[in-house]
Amino acid sequence: MPLPKIDLPIYELKLVSLPQPIKYRPFLVKEEKLLLMALQSNDEENIYNTIKQVINNCLLNEVDIENIPIFDLEYIFLQLRAQSIGNVVESYYTCKNRINDEEGDAGFCSHTMKINVDLFLIEPPIKNLPSRIQLTSTIGVQMKFPNVRSMRSVKDVIESTDSNAVYRLMFDCLDFIYDAEEVYYASESSFEEFKEFVESLTQDQFDKLVNFFEKMPNITHSTKHNCEKCGFEHTFTMEGLIDFFI
Repeated sequence: MPLPKIDLPIYELKLVSLPQPIKYRPFLVKEEKLLLMALQSNDEENIYNTIKQVINNCLLNEVDIENIPIFDLEYIFLQLRAQSIGNVVESYYTCKNRINDEEGDAGFCSHTMKINVDLFLIEPPIKNLPSRIQLTSTIGVQMKFPNVRSMRSVKDVIESTDSNAVYRLMFDCLDFIYDAEEVYYASESSFEEFKEFVESLTQDQFDKLVNFFEKMPNITHSTKHNCEKCGFEHTFTMEGLIDFFI
């Protein structure tokens, strides 16, 4: 005789990048095990690949996980985690406040503080940043927000001073360039052609492209906590999945 099947709750979530809300179920024990193994690996690429797999398993809509913005992917997972395991995440931080005793500087407090973060209090990234950038009266670019595939380019920019890393990120997030007569799609252009185009821009025009990345929406949460040992008030800001779970 087959064992009974448990009906799972269905949740709904509105995202910045999609016109219609998505529907999803909580993840199961087998999926939680995959996540735990990925988190223990401390490998960011492995973590995101596992997160993609779990989200795909739990979504009840047809959603192209590879192409939605990374901030929407992260928000899906935070809400999925909240509904599946619990909405409170425990994080631990060491107090680095310098304290003084009767003899002078006694060094850092070094007390370990436990910070509880309520995932339901994290606001979705709803900033409406234009993705079409007008460079001249007739020439402009249509950008795409970074997705999981372009995450490597984002990391390269952070870790490298090589200007090619910046150009590569811009090219990975480029949809098309247009002028008064034609549209030039990134899929039909080479990186070298795009780099030559960017290097022909004025500094003001280049800054418009950089501004797109600097001001794009992101998952972030700030909280204040007083050290139980020394009383110093800390402000903790978490940004992205890695800060929330590692």
